[in-house]
Amino acid sequence: SGFLISLFIADTAVCFVQRPQQQNSRFTTRVWSTWQSHVSTHPVAMSALEKVLGELVPTNDEKNITFLFVGQSHEDDFEEIAQAAFPKIGGRMVAVLGAGVIGERMELDTPGQPCLSILTGKLPDGAHVDFFQGKSELVKSFKQEKDHSYLLLADPFSDGLEDVLSEVPPQTIMVGGISCPTSDQRSSLALDGNVLEKGTMLAVQFSGTIGFQTIVAQGCRPIFGEQYIVTEVMNNNIITKLNDQPALKVLHGSLTSLPPEEQGKLSGGLLCGLCSQPQENGVDFLCRQLAGFAPEVGGFAIGASTVKEGDALIFQVRDKVTAEQDLQLMVQRAKTTRLFNAGQHKSKILATLQISCVARGRGLFEVPNVDLTQIQELLENEPVAGFYANGEIGPIGLAGFTKGSDDNEHPSFLHGFTTVAAILCEYPLVDDDKTRNEDALSVDENDAWA
Repeated sequence: SGFLISLFIADTAVCFVQRPQQQNSRFTTRVWSTWQSHVSTHPVAMSALEKVLGELVPTNDEKNITFLFVGQSHEDDFEEIAQAAFPKIGGRMVAVLGAGVIGERMELDTPGQPCLSILTGKLPDGAHVDFFQGKSELVKSFKQEKDHSYLLLADPFSDGLEDVLSEVPPQTIMVGGISCPTSDQRSSLALDGNVLEKGTMLAVQFSGTIGFQTIVAQGCRPIFGEQYIVTEVMNNNIITKLNDQPALKVLHGSLTSLPPEEQGKLSGGLLCGLCSQPQENGVDFLCRQLAGFAPEVGGFAIGASTVKEGDALIFQVRDKVTAEQDLQLMVQRAKTTRLFNAGQHKSKILATLQISCVARGRGLFEVPNVDLTQIQELLENEPVAGFYANGEIGPIGLAGFTKGSDDNEHPSFLHGFTTVAAILCEYPLVDDDKTRNEDALSVDENDAWA
């Protein structure tokens, strides 16, 4: 039962079906047909959960997956939220604690603001979703087909994250982020209502007719202009020589030569960009914190990375103009790439996961919703939801927009100060070469981002 509303626009019938909601309990078990996102800023955790669950539209379809993003203000209630939500939604559910959350066209990243976001939807026919916990289980899954997509979530205490990323096949898309607990005694990840132990990695594998198209936008710019070659390293992350000169001496000389207007940029902290070889621009470097100094060996330490001799290094600072322009460039490239590949690799956008560095958002741009607004330019009405992370995971630039290409390699890395947009897409099943050739010859403008 229900009622049907039909709108006829330009000889096209657009139909909406609304079904009545159940009223007999505080939380009603429901499953959802279309992808939806809802948020709450209620200061009471269970009331916030009740609000987002109450706004979801129920259907009779049971094949769904849900992502629950919980802000730090509800950290004490994270386990209770996960346990209460899972029985009420059906399907599978992943929950993660972030510094802030994203949903309903809003970035909720004000420190201390109560916030909770949910993204849920039906998996398309032919889609396969599997879950893996821990390093060994995850790495073993990489030996399967090459074109899987992964959402990888970890907490700050997960050991060997970069080792896992180094094992990812280059044609596999992996995106994700690190949760933001305020204490090492807190659980910050949950699967199907069960919180995971500290240090656990959780991966969601998408395959079949579902996968990611991804954008990773940087948030830093070079401050000195010069690129250096790492010529001596100790303990994997202490750089002792740059261009065969003591690294601290090189750093000191660069700092003293900065003009006054650039020295003011250092108030947000000096960062390092690393790459396996010199680049023509300073954007595609992996941004890392300068973790400390080692004056006894004339060097400095880089956080969360293994540095190798021969790597290229630049010094960087956070920069809101660069952050905004790089995402704008990535969005325009994504539009163009999807347009020109629409006939060969048709896809339907279902939803988007946005994982942004905790150092972006309002704190960087001074106004809300800057990243989210640009990401939404790729979409029509498909929902965007996500969280603010303590580190982001993804390839560099764009990945997944030419699905099936044998030379489409996009290794994944641990990033800092980036925004990751993981666009979840439905792909058709290609049964034979004839179908593949026919698709390659046809371009449907409705399948392209225009």
